[in-house]
Amino acid sequence: MVDTFQKEVQCTLCPGTFEPLIEPEEDKAAYHIYCSSCSNHVIVSRANPVRVAFREVIGLKKEALALAFQSVLAPCFCGSEFNHDSGKRCPACLYKIEREARKSASDIESEFKCPWNIGELKKFEAKFFEYIFQKVESKEDNLQQLIEKFEAGEIDAETYMERLESLRFRESAQVAVIQAWAMILGSDVAFRAAEEHELVERYGTRILVSIADALEISEGKAVLTTLTNEMKNWDGPVERELNTFIAKIGGGF
Repeated sequence: MVDTFQKEVQCTLCPGTFEPLIEPEEDKAAYHIYCSSCSNHVIVSRANPVRVAFREVIGLKKEALALAFQSVLAPCFCGSEFNHDSGKRCPACLYKIEREARKSASDIESEFKCPWNIGELKKFEAKFFEYIFQKVESKEDNLQQLIEKFEAGEIDAETYMERLESLRFRESAQVAVIQAWAMILGSDVAFRAAEEHELVERYGTRILVSIADALEISEGKAVLTTLTNEMKNWDGPVERELNTFIAKIGGGF
């Protein structure tokens, strides 16, 4: 893996130069990382679990974050690597290549491929787990505790709203790290690990939905199918909440 990006890259297909895009632009929610050889690309959102985990757990930013993310991507269908410099092809030339590309019906869309190099991603498993465990064991209020304090009159409405907003921001990052960890563990282990480490007690049933969502990214398994199978392993309120979620979401299609 390279340890830096060129600030200005000479396009190999035209006289132009360009600066590699390494993160979403200010007004954008995502950006593309292109294959070094063909026009295939990976869409990377700001909320991508692995990207968030690298930022929150490892403390990476900007170029270092882009390099780390690039290093854990699986090779393209064509066999080449995804790279932020797009194989030294400028956006204008890539646009032309994409327009001219003719993909058959049996191409990428008909075959799922894990976007991650799990072997590389697994190197961060211990750090992700340590982060998750520390958060579970922390004395910061979870949503249920915050609601109970408000209902008991221990905090006023203004304080409740301030803490709720802080909690939402904090937990969104924590859930993203759990999703990245779950993708490393895989569907055979992730839910049992979540049960063992009492993540449902900490985050509620929604953490199981988040894990299922992450596994759809890494394994291509539909969220509803995964949750339907997983529901059999729970009883009481968790089973009822999963059943309600599945009924609502499943009935919407």
